[in-house]
Amino acid sequence: MRPHIPPAPRALRVLAIAATAAGIGLWSAILLAPDPASLPPALSMSGPQASDTRAVALLFGTDGVIDTQIAVLGLIAAGTQGSAVLSVDGGPARAYRVGAQIAPGLALAGVSPAGVELDRNGALVRAAAPVLAPAPLGFVPAP
Repeated sequence: MRPHIPPAPRALRVLAIAATAAGIGLWSAILLAPDPASLPPALSMSGPQASDTRAVALLFGTDGVIDTQIAVLGLIAAGTQGSAVLSVDGGPARAYRVGAQIAPGLALAGVSPAGVELDRNGALVRAAAPVLAPAPLGFVPAP
């Protein structure tokens, strides 16, 4: 005589066998799948080519030196034989004589105790010298 199994455990047993078969089938498909074909080599995409529009801008009246940043770091002498220590576009400090070209279209026109005069394509522009702190009076202890 066969024992009588209630319907609920029989349904669970069938469900467990079906889940096991599905798991075995899934892992068989994953593990026994052929190796994927190698991918084609990637195309090297270069960025858009930068074009120099400065010459065209100068034809239409744009001042080519308008974006040049000048910082006056020091004055060596004043007058027509003067010199100034300038930093151009945040670069290192360099000494320039009166009449020397600092950048294309920009020259040092003059040096005075208050600052420098720059010649930007015929227009004079003043740049102030840095204000120095007054020298202390009396004895100053060494640092």
